[in-house]
Amino acid sequence: MLKGDYLSVHKSKGGRKFFASSSAAFPPKSDDYDRIRISNKYEGLKLTDVVDCQKYKTKTKKIKYSTYDVFTQEDLFNGLEDNKKLKGNGNLEFPGYKKCKGIKKFPLMFLIHHSGGDIMLQYKFILHEMCVATFEPYIFRARGHNSNFYDTTKEIAWTTEQAGVLDSFKALDVVSKNKKIDASKIGIMGWSYGGTVTIEAQNNFNIDLIEPKNKFALHLALYPYCFSYENSKTSNAPLFILMGDKDYLPHTLCEEYIKVQEDLGNKNKKLVVFPGATHSYDKNGSGYVDGSIVSPECRIYTDNNGELWVRPNDPEKWFNITANGGWFGKKGDKKLYSNAMRLCWGYGPSLTERNDYAYEQTMKIFKDTVEKYLLN
Repeated sequence: MLKGDYLSVHKSKGGRKFFASSSAAFPPKSDDYDRIRISNKYEGLKLTDVVDCQKYKTKTKKIKYSTYDVFTQEDLFNGLEDNKKLKGNGNLEFPGYKKCKGIKKFPLMFLIHHSGGDIMLQYKFILHEMCVATFEPYIFRARGHNSNFYDTTKEIAWTTEQAGVLDSFKALDVVSKNKKIDASKIGIMGWSYGGTVTIEAQNNFNIDLIEPKNKFALHLALYPYCFSYENSKTSNAPLFILMGDKDYLPHTLCEEYIKVQEDLGNKNKKLVVFPGATHSYDKNGSGYVDGSIVSPECRIYTDNNGELWVRPNDPEKWFNITANGGWFGKKGDKKLYSNAMRLCWGYGPSLTERNDYAYEQTMKIFKDTVEKYLLN
């Protein structure tokens, strides 16, 4: 919520209650709104800090699924049974709008949180308004923490994107059995960490090893990191990657990823890079946030033996993470290891700020792709 935004006010059935929504999510369509005024005491509050505008309108079902405490790609390659079993869960929400009541089987979108453990709520509100159900798996909570923390000078908290894609597939096979869900119309989208999970959920490296019974029909990744694989084939589902050229996660690695897909003949894998846009360009406000600072040469590559590499531009500086005993092992060349850590484990403040052009274009792509691949 920004100063000057419009606040739409909507009456519930019977007129006894009302809920409010920001014009960032729903541009006002009637005269029943007012301009927001924010005093200094409440500057920076989000709409969701005041009230969850549409919570009472959705029907929520808690979904439980079994998963494993995997770490990086090697754990998938070696099978799942040698990993600790975990219980995961998430919330399946059905829109409660009157216009949605006649739908027997809902299309569904998985919403995968960012490293802070949250989703960008306005997308969920819009999906519900479009009569699309949503599912949020709580990936971090299943592993005992609410957010990732990457500062290596302190004790890190790190649930990897490979754990996220495993949970997404395990939950997908459970949610697909719900009688009110159209299993052929399930998409997945995410932000930052969640965007990377979204991409990983269409990579055959993961699909072949996890062997889910179902696949996603649409992948929409906002400002992710892009891994690379020797087995670079994917599912046939469309993928859209949206990010800015000022992002602290390198857009060049996603450009390389898409080029590989184009060379394979995949015409439905797209990347849009917005000029001047930073990480989290769809949030309100601006400021510096502490987090990962990743070099464009931090090219994390997995070969067909399941071994993880960092492959910078100079082949003589390639480093086998698996042979080192993992990211924090001590079995490899110290100089090459130090270089790999410098490229991939930078940490510090980075600017994130709202970019209205990038946000507006993202909203258009988001709504158009949901309409095309989940509603038609």
